[in-house]
Amino acid sequence: MAVNRKERVQHLFIVRIWQEPSASAPPGQWRGSMEHIPSGERFYFVSIEDLNNFILGQMNKAARGSFAHPSGEEVDPS
Repeated sequence: MAVNRKERVQHLFIVRIWQEPSASAPPGQWRGSMEHIPSGERFYFVSIEDLNNFILGQMNKAARGSFAHPSGEEVDPS
């Protein structure tokens, strides 16, 4: 007997974090970038709060079904 279950919505992110060595930032400042793999959207951040807001934004977009794959096709979050 097959069980009908709604597939779970998943997100895949690549996070890169580095310590800024340049004169453009205070010594020792951490910076990062995050890529949302399903949409191809990339985001740069300097605080954990910014990182958290980006993740929450992607989750909200998926819940509304409003993010697109890099090919331009709409992604079905289910």
